[in-house]
Amino acid sequence: MDLPTARHLAETLLAEHGLSAADPPWTFRFNRRKRALGTCHYGPRRIELSTHFVVANDADEVRDTVLHEIAHALAGPATGHGPAWKAACVRIGARPERLAPARVAMPAGRWRAACPGCGATHSRHRRPLKGRAYFCRTCGAERGALTFRRNENPTRPPGG
Repeated sequence: MDLPTARHLAETLLAEHGLSAADPPWTFRFNRRKRALGTCHYGPRRIELSTHFVVANDADEVRDTVLHEIAHALAGPATGHGPAWKAACVRIGARPERLAPARVAMPAGRWRAACPGCGATHSRHRRPLKGRAYFCRTCGAERGALTFRRNENPTRPPGG
């Protein structure tokens, strides 16, 4: 989806659910986050979407993420992903679940490691800390010790 279309969609949905008419009104903007698809900021009353997420995914995923964040705004800051937030999701037509990262496309990190136990590929956007041990959550510290290597072209898969 392109960014102008996503902006129009988000602003339309904010208005449709009464948030742009609130006092003070909720607003929309993009951010450059690589791990969060969308965010809801209660203080400034703003919903944000990742540009990386928007350009790499289809309109249905973007719409559901906007609705997910609108449900947070409607449910309030202390609700998290609990029952009040889930009820708000159902009421406005969003999936009442946290989005599984495997379901959407997001940029891979510049740092990559393969688990020696299960072979799963792990990715980090920031340089791994020196002296810190990293391991696969599935295999644990004994079987899944990870050694991250820098991938010079993070848009390509390892070895590609």
